[in-house]
Amino acid sequence: MTKLLFSVSFAILAVYGQPRFEVASVKPGPPDAMASMNGGPLPIGPFNQTNHDPGRITWTNVRLGRVMQVAFDLPADRISGPDWLRDDVVTIVATVPAGTSVGDFRLMVQNLLADRFKLIVHRETKQVSGYALEVGKNGPKLTLSGKDSGKESKAKSESSRDEGCRGCNAIVIQDESGFPAPRPGNPIFLPGAGFSATIEVNGKNRTSVLNGGPQSIADYLGNAIGAPVEDRTGLTGIYDVHLEFVPDPSGTEPTGAAASDPGTGIFDAVQSQLGLKLTPKKVPVETLVIDHLEKVPTEN
Repeated sequence: MTKLLFSVSFAILAVYGQPRFEVASVKPGPPDAMASMNGGPLPIGPFNQTNHDPGRITWTNVRLGRVMQVAFDLPADRISGPDWLRDDVVTIVATVPAGTSVGDFRLMVQNLLADRFKLIVHRETKQVSGYALEVGKNGPKLTLSGKDSGKESKAKSESSRDEGCRGCNAIVIQDESGFPAPRPGNPIFLPGAGFSATIEVNGKNRTSVLNGGPQSIADYLGNAIGAPVEDRTGLTGIYDVHLEFVPDPSGTEPTGAAASDPGTGIFDAVQSQLGLKLTPKKVPVETLVIDHLEKVPTEN
């Protein structure tokens, strides 16, 4: 049983005087139509895919849950709300003032949701069982991003992509070292953008976290093992990380006979390949709880 050690709850409402869109159109969309999110000041990635115009967003047939992710900078599994949040879609077109920061942009989206969907939320922070990402006794084995920035990743071959790599696609390639990398010329992950992906090769997972800070590495590891991971390394750099391991369906640190077979599971791989370690700890997890949200936006 998880013991609640700490909790903070407060309402988040649109506040006049905060950053907000001067012009915005919000319309419901058909649930089965193709979705896209383009423009705005967010880094290039899944929330800013192709049209990288910082002065305008065009979000077409986007699920409300993804809009909430942008507004509050939280993953989907830390947003608690009605089931239809992940089904109902909207199209949002808005003008973004020049020089808008990412933080102000998120506030604009929050205020838009409050204005048009009457959104009221609160946050809860609990101490739960998870892991702390710490530096191992012999120090980290991490490569700073940009060391090989002049080199472009190359696919091993089309046959390796099709036959030996599960997870390669139009966006992700298997590079010359056998790890995932952004496919050159793809519209989502341009050079220098944050990137994380996992492919399966011969029964092993090969993972890359590129242009990521320690918390990005911790977030990936948390997703991989199915438990929250908090960065406690004290590191401040931006790194390119490569990790190879045999997936463990249980998602827990091995014990007994399993622990005597080093170099296979993700816990051992983190130590041997990255010079880091995952230590069981109580860690804080913040959840956004939706108290009220209208299904249909008010008229433009």
